[in-house]
Amino acid sequence: MFKKTWGMSVTIALAVGLLAGCGGNSGNNANSTSADANKPANSTNANTGGNASSEPVTIKMAAWFPEEQMAPAIEAYKQEKPDVTVEYVPLVDNNDSVAGMQKLDLLVASGEDIDIALFPNSSEYSKRASLELLAPLNDMLTAEGISVTDEYIVDPSINGKVYALPDTYENYFVLLNKDMLDKAGLPIPTKWTWDDYLDYSKKLSSGEGANKIFGTYFHSWPLYFELGLINQPKDNNLINNGVLKIDSPEIRKSLEIRDQAENVDKSAIPYTDTISQKLAYRSVYFAQKAAMIVTGNWMITEAGGSDEFPATFVSAFAPMPSSSADGQTGLSPANGNFMAVLNKSEQKQAAYDFIRWYTTKGEQLNNVYSAWKNQDVDQFIAGVKGKVQSPDKIDADSLSYVIKNSPTSPLNIPPAYQTELDDAFVKEAEKFILKQQDLETTVKSANAALQKVVDANK
Repeated sequence: MFKKTWGMSVTIALAVGLLAGCGGNSGNNANSTSADANKPANSTNANTGGNASSEPVTIKMAAWFPEEQMAPAIEAYKQEKPDVTVEYVPLVDNNDSVAGMQKLDLLVASGEDIDIALFPNSSEYSKRASLELLAPLNDMLTAEGISVTDEYIVDPSINGKVYALPDTYENYFVLLNKDMLDKAGLPIPTKWTWDDYLDYSKKLSSGEGANKIFGTYFHSWPLYFELGLINQPKDNNLINNGVLKIDSPEIRKSLEIRDQAENVDKSAIPYTDTISQKLAYRSVYFAQKAAMIVTGNWMITEAGGSDEFPATFVSAFAPMPSSSADGQTGLSPANGNFMAVLNKSEQKQAAYDFIRWYTTKGEQLNNVYSAWKNQDVDQFIAGVKGKVQSPDKIDADSLSYVIKNSPTSPLNIPPAYQTELDDAFVKEAEKFILKQQDLETTVKSANAALQKVVDANK
């Protein structure tokens, strides 16, 4: 899902925090980090593979990926730094990041020696930072002579402290059936608004009844009730700095977008069908029931086809629409994986060197959509096309444009109760889309419902 759940109980979180506080190394964490950062060897740039020490060092890294997925990068790092051994700790055997985070917390609470941990989103990252489980990296970044915002698309700072480095990058765009675009005589959009999107949706719709092809499809996730909010340059969450943003033009715009497409223009698959038939966006798009969908960059590879969803048409890519003609096209929330050094690690410098390498050269080696600003976009696209079933079904030019012209909003760390806010908002928004209440009643009711959630979590 777009917004992943916390996946762990308060009891475990408190236990982890207490154990971390009672650990033998906790009293010297700040000093050891500062001391390590002042070693002369730290002036070596981590991206060049320079070694901070000639003595053999072993560090442990934990993540939810299978071991065979991590092996090539770990071996490549060994070639660059022969004196550093990275031992990988697979947290689960099914790629389940939620279960992986639960296992990580149990390992840390039980005293397992882990130096590096990977987190699947900003929520999981920020929670561990708030429990003081993660080592601040500011001193080591300074010693290396770099700014995190110069190196990475996403700024992971929390109250001025960097507790992790961005790894993969998650943002959103519009995926379009280019064959349908060509048939309708429509160009691939580069700068457009939600009004333009709705116009495209009408022009891409055709047929009637069971054979109707819709211009677009909005899924049931909270994201699709917030399209006019998430494309803002700031304050793009339901709550920002403790202030709700329900009674706002952005939320009204979001609800109006979906209502216009589904209920007025009849160019989007009705929400009643979405929930009653339990529709899935992949099957809707690849079965050509809808010509375009708002989705995330995990769909880049899937656009080239898979065993479950073969690609039978060319997919094009367009940036996220803006809400007005003078708005910035391409804006969407930033997220992705984050890699951190644990506070209890006794090898902080070696761990830092590895995560600097892994989040830059390592992920270029893995050919993933990276948060590193120096990623070679053309190499990434070529790598994607080299491993998919139908590379000719990916429109490389439009994909390159989207990657290079999609600015990111500042990282917005959601509160621990974000899922409760999402659920409360969708419950009221559904009533508007299903014509059970008008817009202003929806805004008023949603604002009251979300305020109750905020008050209950104070």
